[in-house]
Amino acid sequence: MRKLKAYLRGGGRFVIIILLAITTFSYAMFQGGFVSWFVFYSLTPFLLYSLLLSFAPIKIDELHREITPSRLHRGDSAKVSVSFRNKTWIPLIFMTVEEVGTDHLSGKYQGNFSQIYFVGWKRKFEWSYELDDLKRGKMQFQGIQFTFTDFFGWTVRTKMIEENKSVVILPKLTTIKYKPLQMQFEHGGVAAQFSMVKDTSLVTGIRDYQSGDRYSWIHWKSFAKNETLRTKEFEDRQTQDLFLAIDQSSAKNFEYAVDLTASLLQSVIVNHGDISFLSTGEKRGIFPKLKSQSRLEKVMQHLAVIKPDSIEMIDSILAKEMGLINSATLVLVTGELSKELKDFFMNSAKFARGIVCFVVAGKGQKVIEKRLSAGNVKVIHITVDQFENAFTEVMKP
Repeated sequence: MRKLKAYLRGGGRFVIIILLAITTFSYAMFQGGFVSWFVFYSLTPFLLYSLLLSFAPIKIDELHREITPSRLHRGDSAKVSVSFRNKTWIPLIFMTVEEVGTDHLSGKYQGNFSQIYFVGWKRKFEWSYELDDLKRGKMQFQGIQFTFTDFFGWTVRTKMIEENKSVVILPKLTTIKYKPLQMQFEHGGVAAQFSMVKDTSLVTGIRDYQSGDRYSWIHWKSFAKNETLRTKEFEDRQTQDLFLAIDQSSAKNFEYAVDLTASLLQSVIVNHGDISFLSTGEKRGIFPKLKSQSRLEKVMQHLAVIKPDSIEMIDSILAKEMGLINSATLVLVTGELSKELKDFFMNSAKFARGIVCFVVAGKGQKVIEKRLSAGNVKVIHITVDQFENAFTEVMKP
């Protein structure tokens, strides 16, 4: 339907040009005189160019779009640079270039962004614009639309060139000071349970080989000297299992909750902690034992597109995952402490090593209830400007 309207509009413009040419020629023929023929000859070049523009093939090539920086987070600004080459054989007068298909992820960027050029014989073009205050999510570019007109707008040609490109805007990250969780309860300080693992990057000594030792642990230099199998000894390192979940059943302060979740994940993994992640939205996902940066990147890509779209309350979702929570300290991030969550904490606290619930508030929002501790459950109300001290807040009595 849209193409049909464009064809009808173009056909109407073409008919107007023909009628204008016939009218001026007829006026000069019947009226005669210098003035009438001067008008006809003055309009003839413009009429011929309009007719030529109506049929000439438009060729735009080497279209390229670059977005810098390549890694974007919520609230960042980005520069979009577009370059292309005009290979049309006739000189073009006016050209309008505009983006097509971009969504409204930017707070200041609304609708199609456009630029007007006086072309002439120019071939290579570069165009750039700024996107400010980007919102978390996926920004999709579909292509560039070119509009060409003559001097008076008698002929209008459009050409759409597809150049699909998607950009993922990640959650805003805050550097959080990492500290292993040590929870202060009503009956005193209790450290969350730890397990012992071997840190194979730190060799503390050697000992006699024992059955069950790994082949890679054998100290071959010692064996070469006295032909006795000996095994490297490594430093024991304490590891703490955390099970992090985000509440996607409430839209209140959801963007800040996503930011804190992403920051907690980054802090734990950078400091070689043990953490698993549960996404509780409509497209639920469990990411167990996140240790590497590649797996962290997958979770970040997931956090970039999640929404508060859970049709199931967070307490019932957590109850279904009690098998995983039993062996870890549950860390829940939410924007609203509901009655259902409070009931879940009271009824399920005995099944987990410990429960920490961060209730996120935006900057400038008043926090009436600062903290709540009961049994091995700790509820902490935290504002955006306190994110960097999230782990420290847990350790406070």
